[in-house]
Amino acid sequence: MDYNSLPPEFQDRLAELEQEYEEGELTKKGFEKKKNSLFEEYRQHTEGENHEINDILETLSIYSAPMITSEAGDGGGSPTNSISSGNYYIPQDGGYSTKSNQYNPNQQRYPGHSVQHYVANQPPLPHNAFSHHQPPPRTSSDLRPDPIHINPTSTSTSPKISPLNPNSNNQQIPTMNYRPPHQYNHSFAPFGTAPPPQFRPMQPSGRPPLPPHGYHHQASLQYFPPNTSGFPVRPNRPIAPQIPQVRSAPPYGIEIPPGTAPSVPVGRTRHLVSEDAVERARSISGARSSLDISDTASIKGYTRSTGEYDYLPARIQDDNASIRSGRSSIYTTSNSNGQRFGGMISPDDRPGRSVGNRISLYNSMVYSEILDPTPTFDPELSKLGGLQFMPFEPRELPFENLDPLNPSTSLSNFTDVAALLRYRGQTAPKRTAFIVLDQKGREVHEWTWEKLHLKAEKMAQVISKESGLMKGERVALIYRKAEILEFLVALYGCFFAGVVAVPVNAVEEFRELKFILEATEAKLALTTEHNHKVFTRDLLAQKKELPTNVTWWKTNEYGALNLKKGDELGPINVTELAYIEYTKSPNGELKGVAISHQTIMAQCNVMRGSVTDLKMREYLDKQRNQGFKQQSDNGDEGNNEVSGKVVDTVLSYLEPRQQVGLILGALWGVYCGNTTVYLGSLGPDIPGLWVNCISKYKATIALADYPGLNPIVSSFISDPLATLNFSKKQTPDLSSLRFLFIDTLTIDVQKNQEIIEQFLVPLGAQLPKDVLTPLSSLPEHGGMVLSFGDLLGVQGLDDRVEGERGVKVFLLDREELKENRVVVIGIGEGGKEKDWEQGVMKVGAFGFVMPETTIAVVDPETTALCLPNTVGEIWVDSPSLSGGFWNLPKHTESIFHARPIFVPGDTKQPEYFDQEFLRTGLLGSLINGQLVIFGLYEHRIRQLIEPFNKERQKKLVVVNRSEYDGGSDEEETSDDKKQEEEEKDKYKFHYTLDLENTVKRMVEGVHDCVVIEVYIKDQNLPVMIAESALPIEKLTALADEIFDKLVMYHGLRLYTISICAQGSLPRVWKNGKKLINSITCKKYFEYGRLQVLHVKTCALDTVFNIPIGEDTVAGIWGPNAMAARQEMSNGLRRTQYTIMDIPQEVLDEKTSINLLKFRSIVDVLLWRTQMSPEETAYSILDAKGKEGKPISWKKLNNRIATIAYYLQKKGCKAGDHTVLIFPHGIDFVCSIFACMVLGIIAIPISQTEPTKASEDIPALFGLVEDFKINYLLVNTDTEQVLKGRQIQNFIKTMNGSSKQLDGNNSKVLPLLINISKAPKYTKTLKESNYVMMEEWLQPQWAAVVMCYFSADQRRSCVRLNHDTLLALCKVQKETCRLISTRALLSCVRHFNGIGFVYTVLIGIYLGSPTILISPLDYHANPLMWFETLSKFKIKDTYATFPMLQHAMSFYDNMEYRNFSLQHLKNLMIPVDCRPNANLYKKIVKTFLANRLEEVNVNYIYSHIANPMITTRSYMCVEPFELYLDLKSLRRGIIKVVDPDDEPFGVLLHDSGMVPVSTQVAIVHPETRRPCLSNEFGEIWVSSDSNAKSSYGSTEPLDQKRYSAIIDGGDPRMAYLRTGDLGFLYTVQKPVGEGGALVEFQCLFFLGPIAETFEVNGLIHFPVDIEFTVERCHQLSHYNLIAPDGCVVFQANGETVCLVEVRASEGILNLVPCIMNSILDEHQFIIDVIVFIGPGTLPKSRLGEKQRTKIMTSWLSGNLSTLHVHYVKPPPSNSRPNSYLLPPYMMHSQQLIATNPSPSPTLDPTRYSITTGFINTTRSNINPSAMPSNMMNNELSLSNSNRGSLIANNRTNSQELTQNANSYQVNNANTGTVNM
Repeated sequence: MDYNSLPPEFQDRLAELEQEYEEGELTKKGFEKKKNSLFEEYRQHTEGENHEINDILETLSIYSAPMITSEAGDGGGSPTNSISSGNYYIPQDGGYSTKSNQYNPNQQRYPGHSVQHYVANQPPLPHNAFSHHQPPPRTSSDLRPDPIHINPTSTSTSPKISPLNPNSNNQQIPTMNYRPPHQYNHSFAPFGTAPPPQFRPMQPSGRPPLPPHGYHHQASLQYFPPNTSGFPVRPNRPIAPQIPQVRSAPPYGIEIPPGTAPSVPVGRTRHLVSEDAVERARSISGARSSLDISDTASIKGYTRSTGEYDYLPARIQDDNASIRSGRSSIYTTSNSNGQRFGGMISPDDRPGRSVGNRISLYNSMVYSEILDPTPTFDPELSKLGGLQFMPFEPRELPFENLDPLNPSTSLSNFTDVAALLRYRGQTAPKRTAFIVLDQKGREVHEWTWEKLHLKAEKMAQVISKESGLMKGERVALIYRKAEILEFLVALYGCFFAGVVAVPVNAVEEFRELKFILEATEAKLALTTEHNHKVFTRDLLAQKKELPTNVTWWKTNEYGALNLKKGDELGPINVTELAYIEYTKSPNGELKGVAISHQTIMAQCNVMRGSVTDLKMREYLDKQRNQGFKQQSDNGDEGNNEVSGKVVDTVLSYLEPRQQVGLILGALWGVYCGNTTVYLGSLGPDIPGLWVNCISKYKATIALADYPGLNPIVSSFISDPLATLNFSKKQTPDLSSLRFLFIDTLTIDVQKNQEIIEQFLVPLGAQLPKDVLTPLSSLPEHGGMVLSFGDLLGVQGLDDRVEGERGVKVFLLDREELKENRVVVIGIGEGGKEKDWEQGVMKVGAFGFVMPETTIAVVDPETTALCLPNTVGEIWVDSPSLSGGFWNLPKHTESIFHARPIFVPGDTKQPEYFDQEFLRTGLLGSLINGQLVIFGLYEHRIRQLIEPFNKERQKKLVVVNRSEYDGGSDEEETSDDKKQEEEEKDKYKFHYTLDLENTVKRMVEGVHDCVVIEVYIKDQNLPVMIAESALPIEKLTALADEIFDKLVMYHGLRLYTISICAQGSLPRVWKNGKKLINSITCKKYFEYGRLQVLHVKTCALDTVFNIPIGEDTVAGIWGPNAMAARQEMSNGLRRTQYTIMDIPQEVLDEKTSINLLKFRSIVDVLLWRTQMSPEETAYSILDAKGKEGKPISWKKLNNRIATIAYYLQKKGCKAGDHTVLIFPHGIDFVCSIFACMVLGIIAIPISQTEPTKASEDIPALFGLVEDFKINYLLVNTDTEQVLKGRQIQNFIKTMNGSSKQLDGNNSKVLPLLINISKAPKYTKTLKESNYVMMEEWLQPQWAAVVMCYFSADQRRSCVRLNHDTLLALCKVQKETCRLISTRALLSCVRHFNGIGFVYTVLIGIYLGSPTILISPLDYHANPLMWFETLSKFKIKDTYATFPMLQHAMSFYDNMEYRNFSLQHLKNLMIPVDCRPNANLYKKIVKTFLANRLEEVNVNYIYSHIANPMITTRSYMCVEPFELYLDLKSLRRGIIKVVDPDDEPFGVLLHDSGMVPVSTQVAIVHPETRRPCLSNEFGEIWVSSDSNAKSSYGSTEPLDQKRYSAIIDGGDPRMAYLRTGDLGFLYTVQKPVGEGGALVEFQCLFFLGPIAETFEVNGLIHFPVDIEFTVERCHQLSHYNLIAPDGCVVFQANGETVCLVEVRASEGILNLVPCIMNSILDEHQFIIDVIVFIGPGTLPKSRLGEKQRTKIMTSWLSGNLSTLHVHYVKPPPSNSRPNSYLLPPYMMHSQQLIATNPSPSPTLDPTRYSITTGFINTTRSNINPSAMPSNMMNNELSLSNSNRGSLIANNRTNSQELTQNANSYQVNNANTGTVNM
């Protein structure tokens, strides 16, 4: 009894103890103590309850069995324990010992020459095997070991047994007296051994018994050396004694009766092994482990197409990867050095895990994950019960393969191909083995068996003696195709030497070679001198070196082994593993398949049997029975003639170093004794050469493929004489040809008929239909031959006579095939029937699968066995299969050892089928037992069927409904559910090869094409990529014809058609031909790397699951959408508002006076002057950072009085409006206060820039006109600019344009009052009697008018009263904890916002000194700003993103770490948009070395009416990151997601918390009612810091915006409507050393309402879409799209995406990239894509996109475009979607102006960017007032001097975010800098 009878909790604890013991965490003594303690606890727990407990504990006691170790000198254990290795054991000397036979490794015998060997009994068939011959049920008396197969006298070490193994308690392990199926009638079975009667084929009702677990090797017998990639194995855990039965399959062609249930449920126990043991198995240094995979990733290795390791963006991941890979998280491999010998040892005398009909590469070293005893299956699978199409039982070889050169010898006597080569070299030394022809058919080499054998023996001798390699280590073989014979020498030399060969054939770059060398840990590389010289030269040119840990040998120097008379060859020291074949998958990934010698022999055996006809078998049997006499090598003609009949001559031009070319050439040739002729890969291109070679060498078998046969056949058809007269010595004759193997994925029926009728028949081929034989192989899985029309057939299924065995053609119903069903409507033998009937698809069958191969048809999505007559994935199991991938155990388990799901008809309960298969990735079916293949899984196109109920389609929005969307399934009626179930996931299936053939044969002008499938928006969309040489003007018609033909004949609607230049599609080399690779084409399409000439998009016809909002008219703010959100049930939902904290007093630190008592900032200034007249008020730093003479309070007071007095003298009076235009400095500060004391309303603006005259001067004239301004306040610098030539010329230009339009409306600048010219004045304000009048302190009086200009120069003005200015200071002081002892620093943006507060107000309010740094000085030397922060220990300051970007770019290549920012506690960054998370992270990372902590860099949400609505100052935590679900966000719902689960989540940083005296509420913008939690709305602010009203506007809407009342709220509480969207979110986070949990209610900003737009009733934020577009090309044309180079807007009912590109090449590639990205992430179809040239996207001086100007230019038709593509039908049906001239026909600066922009009339009320929110009083730029040439020059004016800073700051793709706030420097002559 074993411990499986224990309760589960005790089993788990016991297993944990065992695991700790095996891992070395417990000593033996500690393990025994804890185990016995556990058993004692169990006794007490269950005493008196179970009388069997004592028996259980006795069985499990560790003292019941001695420990068996692997140390030297350790006595052997019980002989029965060795049965864990399969009823035998392997001594350390490498031989084996049984009672029946003692093997002598020093004695070399050849099969068939002497002793008949009897093979020891094999291990019982494992639990996961699917036997060919099932034994009858056995009684308990049979379950005992066979004494014949146990050596009781052995003292050799036995495998290490787990101390918990219940079988170790003097318990006999049951054994089976039968062999695995491949022992009989198989190449591995000894000649003459007949199966006992009980092993005859039969169909049992149950499953055979399972073997005991514990196939574990001890250290001394490990296969992999310690320095290889093998890994230690944990001992197996014991299993339950119950032995379930294996469900068997009937003989081939007889299907298992549906519904036959197993007598015992599947009970498959596997061994749990930690992944930590294999963590070091990495494919390449620095890359992820090859075992670190995802469910959706392809086989992990090196990806050639991208040049990176294991990287693909979420959207463009391989959608079909699920079929080609899987996830297995429990696996291991072990080291194994068990010695193997050639000669007569049966391969079955090796411990191994049978995997169905094959031996796994890893044997017992690989463990599958534990299958859940009650796995969770899809309930829908129960419908398959009793209906599934069961796997076919494999065919048997009905005869034994005899050596054609010596029929008395059975080929099954040989265990490996190396022994066969030695045999051939000694028994037929002078026979020709291999012939190599050059590209012109001339013989280059002709080698005999002796020559090849001796060269290989010499190579083995050198490797064994000089390499120092251990047995089983890997050796790389690097040879060219022309060096095939040298390659064979190296290959067989490795076999003889006992090392594993690694042919390196598929590499194209050095890093691929390096990857293979590192993955296999190869220490030796074999090559030729020529290769080594060329390789070294190329690496030196690339400044690379060969890997230093690999020794390079030039093998052409070694020669052959010189055997003297009497010399004997030593034993063959082969390993279990023969070679590792690295091949590239269709998507360019390298992965290695491990091929064992058993696999090679099994493949060669069935291949030989499949091509041996009845006459040859009779001849060989006759020769054997008569006693065949060995022919001499110099035999007579008669003997040679006889030999020629039985030995094939094989001609091949296929790649001879891998896949099927290697198997049927180098390996099968040795196995059969064939003469193999290698023709150069270019040979088929020479007319007549291939036919001449067949005729010359009388080839009986030819290996070819369709691409190679095409030029052969076409040249003969077009010019027969070139073939017939190729050689004067011989006449072309194909009569000797028995098989023309065509290695192909699918059968081209029409091409076959052409080859037969127009090529084979005229050239004399006998039985041409039989000769032409398509062959299916598995190139990605070792090259196994899967199926061809062999000579065996199946009685009852294939009764065709000789000569009529040609490819069987089936006519299938195409419409049924679209539904995945196979319906045969006719059988044809060729192409006589109509080829292109719309409803018929003609397919050819390869034939029956190879002998000894089990085949199943499985649903690739559910992995359940398919229904009959259904297309599915082909799964196979065969001894000819490899054991798995090299160094990829997970993928080996999931692909090579997959188990389908079977549903018995009686139980209807899904279970795993008890046989493991290889997932081939091929889609096909069996028709009358014959294999029909439609292509790879990647070649199947799935198209969603459009729902018939159009109203239901509007409810497709439910597809994207989140948990917050409201509604429930219970609310739907049963009819609705039924209808939804009927319409759910209905697809029609098409196959790319069929589609491509239709296009190539029916559409004239298509040179080649490929159909791919892209996965976008949860839908599979078909794309056609075609090559054509037609002129550009005909491509539109060509694309239309392609679309129409596929709709007509296949019913397929293409999503996109891309037409490229002929020969431009990516191709791969295969057998000397460059063939289009569909997977690479797909990647190029997604990455935008194709050379596209024309693009046709048909999105409206193919995309159906577009989400639609509840209200397509009113949008998300409509009543229907609002009601849907209110119906949500997500717990307690509260309104979103903050609490207002109102301070009762604000004390001055020096005097403790309450600053709230002051009525104006002027009063505070007068008080400061009185209290501390000589203290410093302002300090100005020069360009070098040196402090000038400080300005005291008294001097400041005097300077203000001087200016006020001067203004009075100039006639300025109270109530006047004036514009202040000053650079940053003390003049500006004094002028502001001078205006205040005089009652003049000051309007400060930024300094005018000559380079921005087209923006600044119209804006200035707008202010002058609107506010009746009579004079401007300036200083000397500003006066010089305004009176300069550039400005004056611009004004003259404006006046000239105005006269043409208005007659006489000249513009003149008002009077300029230069305060620098004010005379000296010695009095202060008080002495001059300048006091604040009561009228000026009233709320209706404006102290200062803040003027803001948007990026489009749309003006907004707000009024700030004196109490508002004081409130701004109060909020800053209380929120930021400002104190008077710390200086303040001001640098930029002094004319508004937070810059105005810190330049003019806060220093005076606090009484602290304010340091002024000129922006121009900062631009020249940003370091001075940071040094000032450090020198004066400034605690609080502000900076803008452009400032910090400039500093980072300025010091990228310089050392600037010599200052410390440890005293800076609050660096405020004002933002009026969504915070830039990526830029923030870069800033923090950059200045971290300067001790600027992350928590000290803080956003403040700034608005034109309030410079600090929220702030992160002193929150003491880093910004909170939220990822929002885009699907929910479009509906107005906030749903936080995990970025790992939602790749398209929108990243947000919080904008902080509200300061004092401020409250924020989130309000519905139309109902004016508070929004509930989990939804966003408009941000409303109530604060005494708010501006009281807009200024200069008479619209009632503007006035209400500043005094809004919440519906149902407190009417006394007035709010400012910001026009911005956001939401409040509460976050809890530990803060401080104690980690106290603190709750933060933060504001998250989404974007202005005015910039949003709606599509299908769902809201979109342009910044999100623009961010998507700007990064969609990063994997292809990096930086093709300019940084911040995208603008998305709506106009005329169309959503337009405007993209600025840096170059003209490749822009048509961007069309599908942009369209796909928007559709995938934002789920709507863009209407128009517009491309403009570099530097032509209008931007402001701060790099902000001028959206209104862009839209106006588009609507007016004045936008200069490179190309316009209409995704949806364009306005005129006559114009195409888009096309492009070839590069050589394009102008260097511009493409072609296709599809010019429409020119509708602009309706400002409809298209205004600021509709309803913060609308301006007027547009400052009047296009009609400017001449046309100025309009055209405006873009160049605004972009010509953008400076290098933009380029420097935007090269990093990480910064291509939605709000880069790029820094821009103007012309140095202006003396101004914008930051």
